[in-house]
Amino acid sequence: MGDSFWGDSTCAQKCTCTSLGLQCQNQPCSFSQICQPSDFQFSCQTVQRGTCTITGDPHYYTFDNRVFHSQGTCTYAALVFLGHDWSKCMSIMKPLTTPFFLNNNAVQVYQSGFSVIVSTNFGLEVSYDTNHLVRIRVPYTYHNATCGLCGNFNGIRQDDFRTPQGEIVSSDVVFTNSWRASGEDEPGCEPECEGLECPACTEDQTDLYSNNDHCGILQNSSGPFATCHQRFPPQPFVESCVFDLCVAGGYQPILCEALNTYASQCQQNGIQLPSWRSEGFCEISCPTNSHFESQGTGCPATCVNPNAPQNCPLPDQESCICNSSYILSAGVCVPHAECGCSFEGQYYRSGETVILDEDCGRHCRCSYGSMSCTPHGCSPGSYHTFDGVTYQYPGACRLTLAKVMGSSRNPHFMVTAEKVPRGQQGFARLLNFEAEGVHVSIEMASSSRVQVSDFHF
Repeated sequence: MGDSFWGDSTCAQKCTCTSLGLQCQNQPCSFSQICQPSDFQFSCQTVQRGTCTITGDPHYYTFDNRVFHSQGTCTYAALVFLGHDWSKCMSIMKPLTTPFFLNNNAVQVYQSGFSVIVSTNFGLEVSYDTNHLVRIRVPYTYHNATCGLCGNFNGIRQDDFRTPQGEIVSSDVVFTNSWRASGEDEPGCEPECEGLECPACTEDQTDLYSNNDHCGILQNSSGPFATCHQRFPPQPFVESCVFDLCVAGGYQPILCEALNTYASQCQQNGIQLPSWRSEGFCEISCPTNSHFESQGTGCPATCVNPNAPQNCPLPDQESCICNSSYILSAGVCVPHAECGCSFEGQYYRSGETVILDEDCGRHCRCSYGSMSCTPHGCSPGSYHTFDGVTYQYPGACRLTLAKVMGSSRNPHFMVTAEKVPRGQQGFARLLNFEAEGVHVSIEMASSSRVQVSDFHF
């Protein structure tokens, strides 16, 4: 009597033996915990994580807190696990609506605040705000077992610039280019500049953008960010902010992104700041039927999980929250009566049609919570996409942000950033995540498009 335990391997519900029988309620692991087996059952266990942050033009803050800057436009490996060969793969992509779960909940993809988050059951977490900010968090079991632009996670900053061949270099340019994950013929790929070829701030620009009306507000001891100074010294963030403003000619949205990077870093570590946005300065414009909250829940109510804000394991953060009587449906606030369909492990908006099964055998339509399907077929040799078109996609494996190095016993993953052609003109920027036999690709776009593939090695 009184004993408590988590009901399954996902630790989604905690159950207690009472005089009335077994009582269970939603109580997932907190932000600092992962679900692991212990004493013949699964339980939430606290795990320490290291964080690699990539932001701006971009600026890299490695697991060991080394800061460097890179302006290359190629695909790079941010994080790689040692001892795993990612050189040959084939994937078939399909778009999905968040939230969704893969490989029996081993990989979860969901929206939190303004970011799409990919998390695994072994403690890896990748978040992307689809604009300028990427965070990669790994548990300390990966200590000294990673490589890529995020470093080797051994607590020593001085040896973070290690190439795939194991050589420690002093040049951030040489280091960055060594982790290109693509070939020489990658469209739009221009290696990082060197020396006088690189943009730089003038003395006047540095003085201007370092004042309290610009980046200097970050280190103002009486400013809105002061409560976070002890946890995160602001100087590196100020320097990155000043550089970005020099390159952008003082463009205010770039300043707002830089300030948001620091504020988000604080909030993700449980440090809440007073409001630093104001009318006309870094305002957030929210979609229809929603409003901005500077300390909104990290787990908004959705049609899939209306009770998500209760026992939310994520820290509060800036977000657009649905107004009263509205709820999130595939990222859009709708009246409760217009919720879509949860069908075979996926969520579909009301009115959405989809072709299901490997042989395209069913054509289904969601109508106000109910999914109806009719038989369907494709002609031999054709590939019918969810958007109703037939096409061939010449896929290729690509530059590495981070991955596991060596013969590590830990689960392997890889995170890459990619720039790919989109149509006759322009490019799309993608953040790719590979682990547990799946590939999640998050595209930088207002719609936060997420695609998932099945892997075949």
